[in-house]
Amino acid sequence: MNHILDADVVILGAGCAGLSLAGRLAEAHTHLRIILVDPRAGYHDDRSWCFWRPEKHDLSDLVSARWSGWRFSDTAGTTALHRVPGLSYQYIRSIDFYNRAVEKIAAAPTIELRLGVRAGAISVAADGVRVETDQGPLLAGQVIDTRPQHRSAILYQSFVGVELHSTEPHGFNPSEVTLMGSMAADASGLRFVYALPLDDHRLILEWTRFGAAPIPRRQLVTELDGVLAAHSLGDAVPVRTEGGVLAMGLRPDDRPPLPGVVSAGNAGGALRAASGYGFLRIQRWAEACAGRLLAGAPAIGHPSEPWSRATLDRLFLQAVRRHPERTAEYFLALAQGVPAPSLLRFLSDGAHTLDYARIIGSLPKRPFIAEMTRRATYSPTPPAMVVPAPAQADTAQSIMVQANTEQADTDQADTEQSTTAALPLVGLR
Repeated sequence: MNHILDADVVILGAGCAGLSLAGRLAEAHTHLRIILVDPRAGYHDDRSWCFWRPEKHDLSDLVSARWSGWRFSDTAGTTALHRVPGLSYQYIRSIDFYNRAVEKIAAAPTIELRLGVRAGAISVAADGVRVETDQGPLLAGQVIDTRPQHRSAILYQSFVGVELHSTEPHGFNPSEVTLMGSMAADASGLRFVYALPLDDHRLILEWTRFGAAPIPRRQLVTELDGVLAAHSLGDAVPVRTEGGVLAMGLRPDDRPPLPGVVSAGNAGGALRAASGYGFLRIQRWAEACAGRLLAGAPAIGHPSEPWSRATLDRLFLQAVRRHPERTAEYFLALAQGVPAPSLLRFLSDGAHTLDYARIIGSLPKRPFIAEMTRRATYSPTPPAMVVPAPAQADTAQSIMVQANTEQADTDQADTEQSTTAALPLVGLR
């Protein structure tokens, strides 16, 4: 039996990945019929996406703040400050990004955004790809699935953060980002502060932990309270919150692919395994995928990592997992031993052969050589990688930590990076 398609393309998840793709298709005045579905009822300022770029680029009008320097430090007072001429660390508020994309979609007659719709199983039908939703099935020519997936990983980055407004100056230098500050590590893993000073009185401050398992939200919130008190910020006014869990170094997905279905977003490979940055990777994918669809070709997922990058990321994560107490040492070795341009290219997926040599040369040799002959160790899949919002304030500063994550791609049942930080996600990252 022949059925009429509901859409040429159905996009599951209307977060960063889904909106980025749909926005590009809308700008191109596509004739393809596109339906985006997402369980959220609306959009709010739940993430901070950060990246390094020149002053002018295609999203520069959305940038809320820029910093010329980025700093690493540990609790012993060791510090490293980096700057690269012509490049700055830049911050986009998620609500500005969401609003821009939604406006583009609303002006496109062939693209429909359906919020409050939860998608379920996907199956291949005789006439297309069938998606079950809580408001009835959809039949599409192609499906792009940006929803999170519960998969085990080598490490997890757990974080909570808050944007604060203080009457007195907050004490952070407004010209530089604390990328990984007050780093300390023990048998449970790495912990550090990520701070984005928006001006002398406004600040986004996150508390982040790396470990072999996600950290409970209540523990993170309690620790963040301590960080705020240590910086005399306990009386500052909280404006909004962020928090989540990023899976770093996902176990390969051995499920057979479904014809007509591609995965994208964080679960599809958007996040950089060793850093958690994903926003610009999503933008590059969205541009390439939109180009394919506009040319009449099938959609594509994120490209595979180059062998050199994937191998170095895997070895780094494995060494961190095996020797969590040395993690601060590893990151400081990178920050102090690698020139700023090389380190930035490495974090931004643009490393050259010499950059990789400098990265390897800065790190202690024995733990990384030992990992070369070992297979990756993955933690059991968490039942739900999410930081649920409490029903009432449960910290001294009455911070309400929401269920947001670097899951840049959707709010559904999981936690962007940004931006938001494996080297910081606030964003992220």
